[in-house]
Order: sequence, then C-alpha cells, then structure tokens
Amino acid sequence: MKVNLVLSGGAIRGVAHIGVIKALEELGFEITSISGVSAGALVGAFYCEGYSPEEMLRVVLSKDWLKFLRPKIPKLGLFSLREAERYLRSMLSTRSFEELKKPLYVCALEVRTGRTLYFDKGELFGPLLGSCALPGIFEPVRYQNLFLIDGGITNNLPVEPLLGREGLIVGVDVNPMSEERVNNILQLLLRSFLLAVRSNVEKRKEMCHVVIEPDLYGYSPYSLHRAKDIYRLGYEKTMAIMKAYAK
Repeated sequence: MKVNLVLSGGAIRGVAHIGVIKALEELGFEITSISGVSAGALVGAFYCEGYSPEEMLRVVLSKDWLKFLRPKIPKLGLFSLREAERYLRSMLSTRSFEELKKPLYVCALEVRTGRTLYFDKGELFGPLLGSCALPGIFEPVRYQNLFLIDGGITNNLPVEPLLGREGLIVGVDVNPMSEERVNNILQLLLRSFLLAVRSNVEKRKEMCHVVIEPDLYGYSPYSLHRAKDIYRLGYEKTMAIMKAYAK
C-alpha cells in the first residue's frame, strides 16, 4: 500500500520520524512522498536522497553535525546556519528537489511577507535550512529574494501538498503536550515556539487518513542523549497503529 508521509517539526524529537519510517518499511508500505517542516524536512530530505533508517540514525548519533551550529553575536538569532549548509552538502549528493529519488515538499515561512511556502522544485539547501531556522535561536536564511524561517510557526503538520495524492496520508506529530523544565534561554525559546504551534496542528490532523503520535511524554526537544529511545518510540507506535492497515 502506498503512503504519503507528513512529518512535523520537533527538534530532537524528530528522530522519532526515523523510527516511523523503519516500521512502515518493515510492514511493507511504499512511502511515495514526504512533506515536512524543520526536523521533519531534514528526515524527509535524507530519506528521499536514499538514506536507510539505520543510516539516518547513525548520522544523528554521531553528533558531527553539532559543530556546524556556530554561535554568533545576537541580532536576528543566537546561532547561524551558514556552516550547516556545508555539512549538508557533504552528506547529500542531491543538489535540487528534482534530483531526489522521491518527491519532497519542504515548508518554510517567508518572515517579511508572512507567506507560508511549500518548496518542491529548484535548489534544495536554502529551503531546507530555512525550514529549520527556529526564530530567536537561528538567524533567518536568505534564499534568492526570500527571508526564510521555520515553517512550523504557521504550519507544523504540512499536509496540504499531499492532498489528492494516491495512497494513505499519514501524519506524524512528535510534540505531545507535557510538562517540561525550562532552565535556560534556549530551552525557553524552543518551549515557547512548540507551545505556540499547537494551534495550527490540530485542524490538519483531520486532513490525514492516519495520525501517529509517538509516546514522547517526558522527552524534551533537546534530549539528544535519548535519541535511541525516541527512535524506538516512533517505531513502536507505528507498528501498533499501522499493522491493521497492512492487513
């Protein structure tokens, strides 16, 4: 059976998306397209490039990518993503959306006009990094004549590009409502952002045929040391829900 995946943002909790993909493959589903934002867009890009779930998890656990997140003097963000593009270019051979092995849609927000944009053509890296630019934490990404930030602000479950495609639309939301400690400014910014985007997710769940919400209560968006557990929870929840559809 064909499946079109919608992958939410959620920082490190986005590792659960990799477990979801692993379970879907084991159950025999064919993932034909992915629409993602922020962490979901990154997972989608690596998968549509041809990475296996195991390879994606190894990339996360290596932590090599952390050294490309460079602190900067605060102006429009605490960190710059400029060096992150160099890292992505070293990991992905694909340079454009058209070169990917599966269709990918990346959601980002043009901050000056307030337009929510869905990219599926042209250069890959600008929209992909822009989709990850959490406001206040990362500076906006300049792409062509656009000023891009995390699309989750207006759409953290970007199902719209997949409407009308053949197969099931499966939405994956990795942001459960739970109590979390806030100990520093980064945690405060990220927590505030994820609380704010809740309002734009619920109505989009109704557009999906199936919604998977891994049991991530107690796992913060910055729990990199618990990445294996987050992966496992995505896998287990998908197995529990999708077995019925596989039959």
